Amino acid sequence: MDNFVGPYRILRLIKQGGQGSVYLGYDKRLHRRVAIKIYRLPQLRAARKQLLREAQIVASIQSPKVVQIHDVIESSTHLAMVMEYVPGCSLEDFLTAVRPSLASVLTVGADIAGALALARQNHIVHGDVKASNVLIAENGRAKLTDFGISRTTSGDSPGRWSAGSLSAVSPEQFLGEALDERADLFALGALLYRMLCGEQPFVRDGTLSPELLVRHPPTPLAEMVTGDVELPDPLVGIIDALLEKNPEDRPRNTRRVRQVLRQVLRSLPLSVHNSLLREAHPCFRPESPDDIPPLIPPGLGQQGRSALPPSGSLWVRFRHRLASLRWPVRTALALVLLAMIAVPLTIILRNTVTPVQFTKPQTSVIGDTFLPREISTDWLVKQVRDTLLTQLGHLRVIGPIGAFPRTTLYARGEPENWNEAPEMAVGMTLRCAANVCVFTVSREQAGEQLSRQGVVLANMSVQEWRDAVRNTTLALYR
Repeated sequence: MDNFVGPYRILRLIKQGGQGSVYLGYDKRLHRRVAIKIYRLPQLRAARKQLLREAQIVASIQSPKVVQIHDVIESSTHLAMVMEYVPGCSLEDFLTAVRPSLASVLTVGADIAGALALARQNHIVHGDVKASNVLIAENGRAKLTDFGISRTTSGDSPGRWSAGSLSAVSPEQFLGEALDERADLFALGALLYRMLCGEQPFVRDGTLSPELLVRHPPTPLAEMVTGDVELPDPLVGIIDALLEKNPEDRPRNTRRVRQVLRQVLRSLPLSVHNSLLREAHPCFRPESPDDIPPLIPPGLGQQGRSALPPSGSLWVRFRHRLASLRWPVRTALALVLLAMIAVPLTIILRNTVTPVQFTKPQTSVIGDTFLPREISTDWLVKQVRDTLLTQLGHLRVIGPIGAFPRTTLYARGEPENWNEAPEMAVGMTLRCAANVCVFTVSREQAGEQLSRQGVVLANMSVQEWRDAVRNTTLALYR
């Protein structure tokens, strides 16, 4: 085999599977490692065109939840997908070695559901959502990869698909019926089932049971998990819905699935929310020094410059002259240019107002819990509002909650075209019991909702309360 695929140099084999072989490659133009999966092209010309067209559609999906496709290279007999290289491990390797915590299961499930939502927006069905096609990255998040047998749900795609893997096949896929996005939701349900109890729902003794898959429900999760695991009812309910035999009985999209997974995750202690990276790290594949091409001395690498004056246009000669300047001179020129750009940009940003609406804080004080006299709902709103001012610059408070007599908060100038509708909604809750208070702040913006929690002792000073509320609010932007 040749050592290059197009401009990419092959370093070693990563894995070999039924859909194709995956190699570790190196892109010398951008100085980065890539994963290259090579497929054999079908014999029929129409099928080749369809495969290429769908590869281009998959490459258009841009999200941290999906392994990115950088390039698609075609020969007369093969197709190579050049993808983002993800150091870490596959979910299959992780599940083989570790029993994941509930928080880790929810994190993986939410990330994969988000990836399927993006695929649905592009009218793509993955068709093979299984543990080996999920990668756990070094940042502790999951990525969906390998759209090798994916199809689009529009156009002239054939209705009958290849069956995929035993753990990912849906009843309609097994029966050769036409598929839509709900086939991937079935596979997601099977994956969640396996992560929680360690068993495939429709596989017995390593073999898929068609009778179970097509006609019978799986063994209830409550009977499969060990006694030390408490499964929340909403989680069990959504998995049962995902594993319905009839696609019409499953959720139509991932919206409800993601809501349930996030809701259950928020109910867990904050200390376990980042458990996936800690649990998966021992399974990460070792990175060999041989996987990285030899380093060139810095003086001859990107910093090296030709000593010969170039011939060509005025612009070419100007660039050469600029590159030949010593670094203090180049630094000074760069600072001048940066200042020329930063000053007008700062003026523009100072005149930007964010319309914000505060909801009335919800409070609950149980038992003999005494708070400092200054602590009130108005005080909480003011602290959050002042913190947002330091983060966003200018706010326009819409509605009575948190508003001054003049409801526009800004340092100087007011744009004429500010939006009356709120761009961001902010909510707060304070729950106190047994001298311990939990403060929660949330923001909803552009269809996404984030929340953060902070713990405060009731007998702390007002300044300590102020610092806790401020730090919890700032955590929304980290």
